[in-house]
Amino acid sequence: MSLFAAPLRLLACAILCLSLAACGGGGDGGCSTCALLALTPSAPASSPPPTEVPAAPTPSYVIGGTLSGLAENTKLVVLDNGGDPLTLAANGEFRFATPVVFNTPYAVTVGTHPLWQNCSVSNGSGTATADVSNVQVNCIEAQAQVSTLAGSTAAGSADGTGAAASFNGPQALKVDVSGNVFVLDTFNHMIRKVTPDGVVTIFAGSTQAGAADGTGTFAQFDAPDGVVLDDSGNLYVADLNHKIRKITPQGVVTTFAGSGTAGSADGTGITAQFNNPGGVAVDASGNLYVADISNHEIRKISPEGVVTTLAGSTTPGSVDGTGTAARFNQPVGVAVDASGNVYVTDWGNNRIRKITPTGVVTTFAGSGTQGASDGVGTSAQFRSPSGIAIDAIGNIYVSDAANHAIRKITPAGLVTTLAGSGTLGSADGIGTAAQFNTPYDVQLDASGNLYATSGNAIRKITPVR
Repeated sequence: MSLFAAPLRLLACAILCLSLAACGGGGDGGCSTCALLALTPSAPASSPPPTEVPAAPTPSYVIGGTLSGLAENTKLVVLDNGGDPLTLAANGEFRFATPVVFNTPYAVTVGTHPLWQNCSVSNGSGTATADVSNVQVNCIEAQAQVSTLAGSTAAGSADGTGAAASFNGPQALKVDVSGNVFVLDTFNHMIRKVTPDGVVTIFAGSTQAGAADGTGTFAQFDAPDGVVLDDSGNLYVADLNHKIRKITPQGVVTTFAGSGTAGSADGTGITAQFNNPGGVAVDASGNLYVADISNHEIRKISPEGVVTTLAGSTTPGSVDGTGTAARFNQPVGVAVDASGNVYVTDWGNNRIRKITPTGVVTTFAGSGTQGASDGVGTSAQFRSPSGIAIDAIGNIYVSDAANHAIRKITPAGLVTTLAGSGTLGSADGIGTAAQFNTPYDVQLDASGNLYATSGNAIRKITPVR
């Protein structure tokens, strides 16, 4: 009790007693009680509960590093501890979005490699005790693994699986979204289908050469030489009958364009003429492009079947220019990029030509002199280039027939040899240890794997991981 609290309480009690006495009430009991209360110490005031001090937060740290070697227009996915996927589209610094808690491990790995590149990680793992910025990711070009999907060195027409099946001079192919390969079995006059597991069957045509429309094996072809697949699953086939044939997914064969008589007349459907049509390509609008080999022209066919001449003339040559002022010498293969540019394997000129959507023709690669030299643009050499394909990032792949090799051309025009020793053969292997036999065509699947015709076999080319 404080020194002042008791006297004050006694004074208050005395005043209360006097008040009671004046009113005639109370008596001694009330004053005694009041005095007793005055002398009773007051209870101390209750103290507030102690405030809890929050625990210091556990620190967390950012994991990052530097990417180098990524090819232009490609993407790489990296992971931290198997998750937190980060997509990288350019070289330079990177950081993961999710920090790592203090004193816990981190591990940076490659989730998805870019197309035809292999990427490796260094300084990629440890325990987080501070921000990490020294992870190094480096990408290099992948080597090419060549294997045989179907067929062998022996000619034949047998269905079967892998090497048990046989072909007779297949010269062109195309791959659908499911990985099935449609092969023009040229000297068997058939269209063959090869599943991803290598099972070979007849899709259309028979060993009897002819020009009859029909379904499946009731239709006839004569040494079919070029093929493309549209977004609806229809095949368009260049036939030595001087026609472009259409095959539905159900195997129904009709004549889309071409009279069957050699010539160079533009027109609609069967009023138009071709002279030994070869490679066929399709653009995003459904227009077809045909390498009209013996007319030395590139023809365009609208979805309605209207045939026009995009570039070249019936006079062979090696002249850049616009439309019919340009000259080709037996153009064999065509491919279209995402911008609508048409690339042509100019077989007789040993060059790769480029045609803009307005018909302007330039030389993209190849000196014009036969050879096998790698290099940039016209410093590189080819020997009878034939098939051609373009991947999603603009790389061009060429089957360099007489060099027995598959060549690659970057968007900047750098030509390298992807696979093939340059010596005729059938050996599987990696890169230039593999052999080809006059590869006439090369095409891509949806994953960026390549397929090539080679002798009497279908070869598959995949990146080594």
